[in-house]
Amino acid sequence: MATVKDIYTKEIVGWATGATMKTELCKKALNNAVMRHRPAEGIIHHSDRGVQYCSHDYQKLLKKY
Repeated sequence: MATVKDIYTKEIVGWATGATMKTELCKKALNNAVMRHRPAEGIIHHSDRGVQYCSHDYQKLLKKY
C-alpha cells in the first residue's frame, strides 16, 4: 500500500494498493490524492526519499501537478 497523507489534518488523502511497492504504485496514490482533493498551487510534497519517490517518473508527475 502507498499512501499520501496531509500532515496538517493527519488525513490520508490518496492511496493505492498493489503486490509490489514500485514507482507506479506511488504514482497511483499521488494521482488519487490530486484527483480527490485538488490541492492548491505551491503545496509542499515530502516523502521518505525512497527510490520510488526519487524516480524520474515520479518527479515528472510532481512537476506536472
